[in-house]
Amino acid sequence: MAYLGHSPTTGDNENFRLLDDISTHTLTFDGSSASIVSTTNNTITKSGHRFVQGQRVTYTHGGGGNIGGLTSGTVYYIIDDGKNTIKLASSASNAASLTALNISSVGSGTAHTLTVAFDGVNTKFTASFNSGTKASIKRAAQLSISINGVMQQPYDSATPTNGYGHDSDSTIVFSTAPASTDVFWGYVLASSIVSFNVSDNDVDTLNGDGSTTSFTLSKVPASAKDLIVTIDGVVQYPSDGSNTRAYSLAANVLTFVSAPANGTVIQARHIGFADPTVSGVTGFYGRTGNVSILDSDSIVAIQSAGTSIGTVRTLNFVGTGNSIILSGNTVDVSISGGGADTGFSTSTSGIHTTSNVGINTNDIPASITGVGNSFQGMYVSNGMIIYDNELNGNHYIGTNFNGLMAGPVVVNGSLTVDGHYVVV
Repeated sequence: MAYLGHSPTTGDNENFRLLDDISTHTLTFDGSSASIVSTTNNTITKSGHRFVQGQRVTYTHGGGGNIGGLTSGTVYYIIDDGKNTIKLASSASNAASLTALNISSVGSGTAHTLTVAFDGVNTKFTASFNSGTKASIKRAAQLSISINGVMQQPYDSATPTNGYGHDSDSTIVFSTAPASTDVFWGYVLASSIVSFNVSDNDVDTLNGDGSTTSFTLSKVPASAKDLIVTIDGVVQYPSDGSNTRAYSLAANVLTFVSAPANGTVIQARHIGFADPTVSGVTGFYGRTGNVSILDSDSIVAIQSAGTSIGTVRTLNFVGTGNSIILSGNTVDVSISGGGADTGFSTSTSGIHTTSNVGINTNDIPASITGVGNSFQGMYVSNGMIIYDNELNGNHYIGTNFNGLMAGPVVVNGSLTVDGHYVVV
Protein backbone atom coordinates (compact mmCIF):
# COMPACT_ATOMS: atom_id res chain seq x y z
CA MET A 1 0.00 0.00 0.00
CA ALA A 2 1.04 3.64 -0.27
CA TYR A 3 2.34 5.75 2.58
CA LEU A 4 1.77 9.49 2.82
CA GLY A 5 3.81 11.22 0.15
CA HIS A 6 4.32 8.04 -1.92
CA SER A 7 2.53 6.89 -5.04
CA PRO A 8 -0.19 4.24 -4.60
CA THR A 9 0.70 0.68 -5.46
CA THR A 10 -1.23 -1.31 -8.02
CA GLY A 11 -4.79 -1.92 -6.85
CA ASP A 12 -4.71 0.82 -4.19
CA ASN A 13 -7.56 3.22 -4.95
CA GLU A 14 -7.94 5.08 -1.67
CA ASN A 15 -5.11 6.54 0.32
CA PHE A 16 -4.12 10.18 0.67
CA ARG A 17 -6.23 12.06 -1.92
CA LEU A 18 -6.70 15.69 -2.88
CA LEU A 19 -10.42 16.45 -3.06
CA ASP A 20 -12.13 17.76 -6.17
CA ASP A 21 -12.97 21.46 -6.04
CA ILE A 22 -16.49 21.45 -4.60
CA SER A 23 -16.96 25.22 -4.90
CA THR A 24 -18.56 24.54 -8.28
CA HIS A 25 -19.61 21.42 -10.16
CA THR A 26 -21.49 21.21 -13.44
CA LEU A 27 -23.23 18.15 -14.89
CA THR A 28 -23.56 18.35 -18.68
CA PHE A 29 -26.05 15.95 -20.28
CA ASP A 30 -28.04 15.27 -23.45
CA GLY A 31 -31.43 16.84 -22.75
CA SER A 32 -32.90 15.38 -25.93
CA SER A 33 -32.28 11.75 -24.93
CA ALA A 34 -35.26 9.83 -23.58
CA SER A 35 -32.85 7.38 -21.91
CA ILE A 36 -31.54 10.29 -19.82
CA VAL A 37 -34.62 12.47 -19.39
CA SER A 38 -37.61 10.39 -18.29
CA THR A 39 -41.07 11.89 -18.66
CA THR A 40 -42.53 8.78 -17.04
CA ASN A 41 -40.49 8.98 -13.81
CA ASN A 42 -39.69 12.73 -13.91
CA THR A 43 -36.01 11.89 -13.55
CA ILE A 44 -32.65 12.79 -15.04
CA THR A 45 -30.14 9.93 -15.18
CA LYS A 46 -26.42 10.29 -14.51
CA SER A 47 -24.45 7.27 -13.34
CA GLY A 48 -22.76 8.01 -9.98
CA HIS A 49 -23.98 11.62 -9.86
CA ARG A 50 -22.46 13.99 -7.27
CA PHE A 51 -25.62 15.81 -6.19
CA VAL A 52 -26.90 15.86 -2.61
CA GLN A 53 -30.47 15.89 -1.38
CA GLY A 54 -31.77 19.47 -1.07
CA GLN A 55 -28.94 21.17 -3.00
CA ARG A 56 -29.81 24.30 -4.93
CA VAL A 57 -28.79 24.02 -8.61
CA THR A 58 -29.13 26.16 -11.72
CA TYR A 59 -30.47 24.65 -14.97
CA THR A 60 -29.52 25.77 -18.51
CA HIS A 61 -30.49 24.33 -21.90
CA GLY A 62 -27.00 24.92 -23.33
CA GLY A 63 -28.27 26.63 -26.45
CA GLY A 64 -30.92 24.02 -27.18
CA GLY A 65 -34.57 23.83 -26.24
CA ASN A 66 -35.84 23.61 -22.66
CA ILE A 67 -36.83 20.29 -21.16
CA GLY A 68 -40.59 20.37 -20.68
CA GLY A 69 -41.38 21.80 -17.23
CA LEU A 70 -37.96 23.49 -16.81
CA THR A 71 -36.76 27.00 -17.72
CA SER A 72 -33.16 27.78 -18.62
CA GLY A 73 -31.37 29.96 -16.04
CA THR A 74 -33.78 29.00 -13.26
CA VAL A 75 -32.85 27.71 -9.79
CA TYR A 76 -34.18 24.28 -8.72
CA TYR A 77 -33.60 21.91 -5.80
CA ILE A 78 -32.28 18.35 -5.91
CA ILE A 79 -34.32 15.32 -4.90
CA ASP A 80 -31.86 12.42 -4.63
CA ASP A 81 -33.70 9.55 -6.29
CA GLY A 82 -30.85 7.04 -6.01
CA LYS A 83 -27.27 6.44 -6.97
CA ASN A 84 -27.83 7.21 -10.64
CA THR A 85 -30.97 9.40 -10.89
CA ILE A 86 -32.25 12.73 -9.59
CA LYS A 87 -35.48 14.68 -9.64
CA LEU A 88 -35.94 18.46 -9.39
CA ALA A 89 -38.18 20.48 -7.07
CA SER A 90 -39.28 24.10 -7.32
CA SER A 91 -38.31 24.92 -3.70
CA ALA A 92 -36.30 23.64 -0.78
CA SER A 93 -39.45 22.70 1.10
CA ASN A 94 -40.77 20.74 -1.88
CA ALA A 95 -37.42 18.95 -2.12
CA ALA A 96 -37.67 18.09 1.57
CA SER A 97 -41.16 16.66 1.05
CA LEU A 98 -40.01 14.88 -2.15
CA THR A 99 -42.47 16.85 -4.30
CA ALA A 100 -40.89 16.75 -7.75
CA LEU A 101 -41.59 18.86 -10.82
CA ASN A 102 -43.40 17.19 -13.70
CA ILE A 103 -41.18 16.70 -16.74
CA SER A 104 -43.52 16.81 -19.71
CA SER A 105 -41.09 16.34 -22.57
CA VAL A 106 -37.44 16.01 -23.51
CA GLY A 107 -35.63 19.09 -24.75
CA SER A 108 -33.38 19.67 -27.72
CA GLY A 109 -29.61 19.86 -27.74
CA THR A 110 -26.91 17.81 -26.05
CA ALA A 111 -25.35 20.40 -23.70
CA HIS A 112 -27.95 20.90 -21.00
CA THR A 113 -26.40 21.63 -17.57
CA LEU A 114 -27.13 21.49 -13.86
CA THR A 115 -24.65 23.49 -11.75
CA VAL A 116 -24.18 23.36 -7.99
CA ALA A 117 -21.87 25.89 -6.37
CA PHE A 118 -20.88 27.86 -3.30
CA ASP A 119 -23.74 30.37 -3.29
CA GLY A 120 -24.37 31.30 0.35
CA VAL A 121 -27.26 28.79 0.46
CA ASN A 122 -25.82 25.30 -0.08
CA THR A 123 -24.16 23.71 2.93
CA LYS A 124 -23.87 20.12 1.65
CA PHE A 125 -21.43 18.87 -0.99
CA THR A 126 -20.15 15.50 -2.14
CA ALA A 127 -16.55 14.72 -1.18
CA SER A 128 -14.88 13.26 -4.26
CA PHE A 129 -11.51 12.94 -5.94
CA ASN A 130 -10.26 12.20 -9.45
CA SER A 131 -13.16 14.16 -11.00
CA GLY A 132 -16.03 12.37 -9.33
CA THR A 133 -14.90 9.28 -7.42
CA LYS A 134 -16.68 9.46 -4.07
CA ALA A 135 -14.45 9.35 -1.02
CA SER A 136 -15.26 6.82 1.70
CA ILE A 137 -15.76 8.92 4.84
CA LYS A 138 -16.42 7.33 8.22
CA ARG A 139 -15.08 10.13 10.42
CA ALA A 140 -14.82 13.87 9.90
CA ALA A 141 -11.17 13.77 10.98
CA GLN A 142 -10.36 11.88 7.77
CA LEU A 143 -10.91 15.20 5.99
CA SER A 144 -8.72 18.27 6.14
CA ILE A 145 -10.50 21.31 4.68
CA SER A 146 -9.56 24.95 4.35
CA ILE A 147 -11.73 27.87 3.24
CA ASN A 148 -9.77 30.90 2.07
CA GLY A 149 -6.63 29.36 3.56
CA VAL A 150 -8.14 28.89 7.05
CA MET A 151 -8.32 25.33 8.37
CA GLN A 152 -11.86 24.32 9.32
CA GLN A 153 -12.74 22.34 12.42
CA PRO A 154 -14.13 18.81 11.92
CA TYR A 155 -17.09 17.45 13.88
CA ASP A 156 -18.51 13.94 13.74
CA SER A 157 -22.00 15.30 13.20
CA ALA A 158 -24.43 15.87 10.34
CA THR A 159 -25.40 19.20 11.97
CA PRO A 160 -22.09 20.83 13.00
CA THR A 161 -22.26 24.09 14.95
CA ASN A 162 -18.86 25.17 13.66
CA GLY A 163 -16.49 24.15 10.89
CA TYR A 164 -17.78 21.08 9.08
CA GLY A 165 -19.22 17.63 9.69
CA HIS A 166 -20.17 14.70 7.51
CA ASP A 167 -23.31 12.87 6.50
CA SER A 168 -24.04 9.64 4.66
CA ASP A 169 -22.99 9.00 1.06
CA SER A 170 -19.66 10.93 1.28
CA THR A 171 -21.31 14.24 2.12
CA ILE A 172 -19.48 17.23 3.60
CA VAL A 173 -21.75 19.42 5.72
CA PHE A 174 -20.64 23.00 6.47
CA SER A 175 -22.02 24.79 9.52
CA THR A 176 -22.28 27.95 7.41
CA ALA A 177 -22.95 28.01 3.67
CA PRO A 178 -19.80 29.10 1.80
CA ALA A 179 -20.11 32.21 -0.35
CA SER A 180 -19.44 32.31 -4.08
CA THR A 181 -16.15 34.14 -3.45
CA ASP A 182 -14.80 31.52 -1.01
CA VAL A 183 -11.84 29.38 -2.07
CA PHE A 184 -11.89 25.68 -1.20
CA TRP A 185 -9.01 23.23 -0.70
CA GLY A 186 -9.02 19.85 0.98
CA TYR A 187 -7.77 16.30 1.15
CA VAL A 188 -9.06 12.99 2.47
CA LEU A 189 -7.16 10.33 4.40
CA ALA A 190 -9.01 7.19 3.40
CA SER A 191 -10.17 4.64 5.96
CA SER A 192 -8.64 1.77 3.97
CA ILE A 193 -5.09 2.54 5.10
CA VAL A 194 -4.24 -0.58 7.06
CA SER A 195 -0.72 0.30 8.15
CA PHE A 196 -1.95 3.11 10.40
CA ASN A 197 -4.40 3.20 13.25
CA VAL A 198 -6.80 5.89 12.05
CA SER A 199 -8.37 6.14 15.50
CA ASP A 200 -5.23 8.00 16.56
CA ASN A 201 -6.23 10.82 14.22
CA ASP A 202 -8.51 12.35 16.85
CA VAL A 203 -9.58 15.95 17.43
CA ASP A 204 -10.00 17.63 20.82
CA THR A 205 -12.36 20.62 20.78
CA LEU A 206 -11.92 23.11 23.61
CA ASN A 207 -13.29 26.57 24.43
CA GLY A 208 -11.42 29.70 25.44
CA ASP A 209 -12.68 31.84 28.31
CA GLY A 210 -10.16 34.68 28.28
CA SER A 211 -8.29 33.49 31.38
CA THR A 212 -7.46 29.78 31.07
CA THR A 213 -4.07 29.05 29.49
CA SER A 214 -3.72 25.30 30.14
CA PHE A 215 -5.99 22.64 28.64
CA THR A 216 -5.93 18.86 29.11
CA LEU A 217 -6.05 16.79 25.93
CA SER A 218 -7.75 13.41 25.61
CA LYS A 219 -4.41 11.62 25.18
CA VAL A 220 -0.66 12.23 25.16
CA PRO A 221 0.76 13.21 21.74
CA ALA A 222 4.20 11.87 20.82
CA SER A 223 5.48 15.46 20.65
CA ALA A 224 4.31 18.99 19.84
CA LYS A 225 5.09 18.16 16.21
CA ASP A 226 2.30 15.56 16.27
CA LEU A 227 -0.40 18.11 17.01
CA ILE A 228 -2.08 20.80 14.89
CA VAL A 229 -3.62 23.50 17.08
CA THR A 230 -6.04 26.12 15.76
CA ILE A 231 -7.99 28.94 17.40
CA ASP A 232 -11.13 29.76 15.43
CA GLY A 233 -9.51 28.03 12.45
CA VAL A 234 -6.21 29.93 12.60
CA VAL A 235 -3.21 27.61 12.95
CA GLN A 236 -1.01 28.24 16.01
CA TYR A 237 2.75 27.67 16.06
CA PRO A 238 4.30 25.58 18.88
CA SER A 239 7.23 26.76 20.99
CA ASP A 240 10.54 24.94 20.60
CA GLY A 241 13.90 24.84 22.34
CA SER A 242 14.96 28.27 21.11
CA ASN A 243 11.68 30.12 20.40
CA THR A 244 8.62 30.94 22.49
CA ARG A 245 5.56 30.92 20.27
CA ALA A 246 1.83 30.40 20.76
CA TYR A 247 1.80 27.26 22.91
CA SER A 248 3.84 24.48 24.48
CA LEU A 249 3.07 20.85 25.24
CA ALA A 250 3.92 18.80 28.34
CA ALA A 251 2.50 15.26 28.31
CA ASN A 252 -1.19 15.84 27.49
CA VAL A 253 -1.35 19.43 28.81
CA LEU A 254 -1.55 22.14 26.16
CA THR A 255 -0.42 25.52 27.52
CA PHE A 256 -0.85 28.79 25.63
CA VAL A 257 1.44 31.78 26.15
CA SER A 258 -1.68 33.99 26.27
CA ALA A 259 -5.15 32.81 27.24
CA PRO A 260 -7.40 32.33 24.18
CA ALA A 261 -10.16 34.92 24.10
CA ASN A 262 -13.57 34.22 25.58
CA GLY A 263 -15.82 32.35 23.15
CA THR A 264 -13.05 31.17 20.85
CA VAL A 265 -13.00 27.54 19.73
CA ILE A 266 -9.71 25.68 20.15
CA GLN A 267 -9.05 22.60 18.08
CA ALA A 268 -6.18 20.20 18.80
CA ARG A 269 -5.87 17.68 15.98
CA HIS A 270 -3.74 14.62 16.81
CA ILE A 271 -1.79 13.62 13.70
CA GLY A 272 0.54 11.03 15.23
CA PHE A 273 -0.04 7.54 13.86
CA ALA A 274 0.70 4.21 15.48
CA ASP A 275 0.66 0.71 14.11
CA PRO A 276 -2.54 -1.03 15.27
CA THR A 277 -0.67 -3.93 16.88
CA VAL A 278 2.92 -2.81 17.44
CA SER A 279 4.06 0.51 18.90
CA GLY A 280 7.71 1.45 19.10
CA VAL A 281 9.40 3.91 21.42
CA THR A 282 8.22 7.45 20.60
CA GLY A 283 10.34 9.33 23.14
CA PHE A 284 13.36 9.00 25.43
CA TYR A 285 13.96 11.42 28.32
CA GLY A 286 11.58 13.83 26.59
CA ARG A 287 13.44 13.64 23.27
CA THR A 288 12.17 12.20 19.98
CA GLY A 289 13.78 11.06 16.76
CA ASN A 290 17.21 9.43 16.47
CA VAL A 291 18.09 9.88 20.17
CA SER A 292 21.63 9.62 21.57
CA ILE A 293 22.42 9.18 25.27
CA LEU A 294 23.58 12.40 26.92
CA ASP A 295 25.92 12.81 29.88
CA SER A 296 22.97 14.14 31.86
CA ASP A 297 20.93 10.94 31.41
CA SER A 298 20.78 8.90 34.61
CA ILE A 299 21.75 5.43 33.50
CA VAL A 300 23.55 3.85 36.53
CA ALA A 301 23.67 5.42 40.00
CA ILE A 302 26.63 4.34 42.20
CA GLN A 303 26.56 4.69 45.98
CA SER A 304 28.93 3.75 48.77
CA ALA A 305 27.49 3.40 52.28
CA GLY A 306 24.51 5.49 51.24
CA THR A 307 26.66 8.28 49.82
CA SER A 308 26.22 9.01 46.14
CA ILE A 309 29.42 8.66 44.13
CA GLY A 310 27.92 9.69 40.80
CA THR A 311 25.93 8.68 37.75
CA VAL A 312 27.80 6.52 35.29
CA ARG A 313 27.44 4.50 32.11
CA THR A 314 30.72 2.50 32.18
CA LEU A 315 32.27 0.53 35.05
CA ASN A 316 35.93 -0.56 34.62
CA PHE A 317 38.13 -2.73 36.89
CA VAL A 318 41.69 -1.48 36.31
CA GLY A 319 45.19 -1.06 37.83
CA THR A 320 46.76 -2.28 41.06
CA GLY A 321 45.87 -1.37 44.61
CA ASN A 322 42.45 -0.85 46.14
CA SER A 323 40.78 2.27 44.75
CA ILE A 324 37.53 3.64 43.32
CA ILE A 325 38.07 6.66 41.09
CA LEU A 326 35.28 8.66 39.40
CA SER A 327 36.40 10.26 36.16
CA GLY A 328 33.58 11.93 34.22
CA ASN A 329 30.94 9.28 33.68
CA THR A 330 33.30 6.37 34.32
CA VAL A 331 34.12 4.77 37.68
CA ASP A 332 37.48 2.97 37.83
CA VAL A 333 37.51 0.19 40.43
CA SER A 334 40.81 -1.49 41.35
CA ILE A 335 40.77 -4.74 43.35
CA SER A 336 44.17 -6.14 44.40
CA GLY A 337 45.00 -9.65 45.53
CA GLY A 338 47.48 -12.47 45.14
CA GLY A 339 48.48 -15.99 46.12
CA ALA A 340 46.83 -19.20 45.19
CA ASP A 341 43.98 -18.74 47.63
CA THR A 342 42.68 -15.49 49.11
CA GLY A 343 39.71 -16.94 50.94
CA PHE A 344 39.06 -16.83 54.68
CA SER A 345 37.77 -19.52 57.00
CA THR A 346 37.26 -20.01 60.75
CA SER A 347 38.44 -22.51 63.33
CA THR A 348 38.25 -22.98 67.10
CA SER A 349 41.33 -20.80 67.45
CA GLY A 350 39.90 -17.85 65.53
CA ILE A 351 39.93 -16.58 61.98
CA HIS A 352 42.74 -17.44 59.61
CA THR A 353 43.45 -17.51 55.91
CA THR A 354 43.22 -20.70 53.94
CA SER A 355 46.80 -20.08 52.74
CA ASN A 356 50.07 -19.67 54.62
CA VAL A 357 50.86 -16.01 55.23
CA GLY A 358 54.05 -14.04 54.90
CA ILE A 359 54.39 -10.26 55.09
CA ASN A 360 57.28 -8.28 53.64
CA THR A 361 57.74 -4.61 52.95
CA ASN A 362 58.56 -5.33 49.31
CA ASP A 363 57.17 -8.72 48.38
CA ILE A 364 56.68 -12.20 49.74
CA PRO A 365 59.50 -14.49 48.59
CA ALA A 366 58.83 -18.17 48.13
CA SER A 367 61.58 -18.98 50.68
CA ILE A 368 59.37 -17.94 53.62
CA THR A 369 56.40 -20.07 52.65
CA GLY A 370 55.85 -22.78 55.24
CA VAL A 371 55.54 -26.51 54.50
CA GLY A 372 52.52 -28.62 55.34
CA ASN A 373 50.26 -26.83 57.76
CA SER A 374 53.12 -25.08 59.56
CA PHE A 375 53.76 -21.35 59.59
CA GLN A 376 57.25 -20.41 58.48
CA GLY A 377 57.13 -17.07 60.23
CA MET A 378 56.64 -13.37 59.76
CA TYR A 379 59.56 -11.74 58.03
CA VAL A 380 60.07 -7.98 58.54
CA SER A 381 62.78 -6.57 56.29
CA ASN A 382 66.13 -7.69 57.72
CA GLY A 383 64.62 -8.66 61.07
CA MET A 384 62.62 -11.78 61.78
CA ILE A 385 59.81 -12.81 64.08
CA ILE A 386 59.09 -16.52 64.00
CA TYR A 387 56.23 -18.20 65.81
CA ASP A 388 56.86 -21.77 64.75
CA ASN A 389 59.11 -24.71 65.47
CA GLU A 390 60.64 -24.86 62.01
CA LEU A 391 62.48 -22.40 59.83
CA ASN A 392 62.67 -23.34 56.19
CA GLY A 393 64.76 -21.85 53.45
CA ASN A 394 67.63 -19.37 53.63
CA HIS A 395 67.25 -16.31 55.87
CA TYR A 396 69.32 -13.34 56.99
CA ILE A 397 69.12 -11.08 60.06
CA GLY A 398 71.01 -7.95 59.16
CA THR A 399 73.22 -5.71 61.27
CA ASN A 400 71.29 -3.70 63.86
CA PHE A 401 68.27 -6.00 63.44
CA ASN A 402 66.89 -8.45 65.94
CA GLY A 403 65.17 -11.77 65.41
CA LEU A 404 62.72 -13.37 67.81
CA MET A 405 62.01 -17.09 67.71
CA ALA A 406 59.51 -19.00 69.83
CA GLY A 407 61.28 -22.30 70.22
CA PRO A 408 62.34 -24.87 70.15
CA VAL A 409 63.14 -24.00 66.50
CA VAL A 410 64.50 -26.41 63.94
CA VAL A 411 66.48 -24.61 61.19
CA ASN A 412 66.08 -26.67 58.02
CA GLY A 413 67.80 -24.19 55.80
CA SER A 414 70.45 -21.51 56.33
CA LEU A 415 70.20 -18.69 58.87
CA THR A 416 72.83 -15.96 58.65
CA VAL A 417 72.98 -13.53 61.54
CA ASP A 418 74.88 -10.20 61.52
CA GLY A 419 72.60 -8.75 64.14
CA HIS A 420 71.03 -10.48 67.13
CA TYR A 421 68.41 -13.09 67.73
CA VAL A 422 66.67 -14.60 70.71
CA VAL A 423 65.05 -17.98 71.08
CA VAL A 424 62.43 -18.25 73.80
